[in-house]
Amino acid sequence: MQQTSKYFAFISFQSSDAREAVRLQHAIERYRLPAVLCKQDSSIPRRIKPLYCYLNDMHAGEELMQELKSRMEQSRYLIVVCSPRAAKSAYINSGIDYFVSLGRRDCIIPIIVDGIPYSNDPETECFPEALKRHFPKHSDPLQDHSILGINIHEAGIGSRRKAYDRAMLMVVARILQLDFDGLLLREQQRRRRKMILSILLALVVFAALFVTWRLSQTVDVQVQVKEATEQNAFLPPCRDIAMCLYLENEQKADTLASLNDIMVFANIPPRYIGREVRMTLSAKDFLSLDTTLVLQKSLTLPIRRDARIYGHVHFHLLDLPQPEKAHIRIVNFPVKADANGLVELDIPIADQQQKYEVIINDRVDTLYMPCGEDDIIMIER
Repeated sequence: MQQTSKYFAFISFQSSDAREAVRLQHAIERYRLPAVLCKQDSSIPRRIKPLYCYLNDMHAGEELMQELKSRMEQSRYLIVVCSPRAAKSAYINSGIDYFVSLGRRDCIIPIIVDGIPYSNDPETECFPEALKRHFPKHSDPLQDHSILGINIHEAGIGSRRKAYDRAMLMVVARILQLDFDGLLLREQQRRRRKMILSILLALVVFAALFVTWRLSQTVDVQVQVKEATEQNAFLPPCRDIAMCLYLENEQKADTLASLNDIMVFANIPPRYIGREVRMTLSAKDFLSLDTTLVLQKSLTLPIRRDARIYGHVHFHLLDLPQPEKAHIRIVNFPVKADANGLVELDIPIADQQQKYEVIINDRVDTLYMPCGEDDIIMIER
């Protein structure tokens, strides 16, 4: 249908039904027809707009009846909001008569918001007398020219919202002269697609929120240190292990009291889990560790004892002629001095002690570890 009039429809109603009239106007004007219909037929508009609803559109100072007649002349259809109250309205009845006089009898669309059409009961009759006069109902089907009203509360449709939407689509189909069943089917398909898209969008939003939440949640990283060298009960245990975790713009440092404890680096951003990071640790009498590793929630790092602390024995013999000929024994290890009296020995970790018994030519002495740079043993002549 090509829209040649200024308004698609004139909405006529009684003031007590104004809420329903305005609601109907907004529902129809906001409704967007399926795009596929508009593409198939370029004469079908995407929206049915504007409609004329005189409580909304009346200009101040204009004569009411003259204005209504002028607006009706500019409207292609007349929508009559029918109720027992509207049936008694002189304005609505005169408006119907005037619209019919314009030769548009077949362009009247009754919308039933309350009451029963053709009941002839003043308490329930919703069709104005003018409407029944131009569309008389007769017991003889051949003489029956009654008009079928669109009931916004039609029973058997489902919820009140579904009944209202169905009624609104019937009005749209009447105005655009479209097949109602076809329009309803397309609208159902569009709503189904919209619902699917809404679900998919909700899932995407939920996934994005979940990822954001997960990324914002910090994790704790537990680090345990194990001695990687052979343990020796004669040597001091590993104590006060200083550890440092290096992130991009942050360093986390703490001290582990002993090997039996577990270090916890708290509040680590989860993005670092599974990535390479730098970690260092150090402890007295043990070799320092500076390594790059893949960060996990639970880590075990090796620490190795510095074998030279208690294992590298070195001292000088003084006042001993020909020291290279001296018989020297450290614990169970025989050793020789050089011509300058220097004695050196590296003892395996398993045999290391904090002090050693040194026998030199049957003389017994004690050497406390670790050795200093200038440790000497005086040999009396």
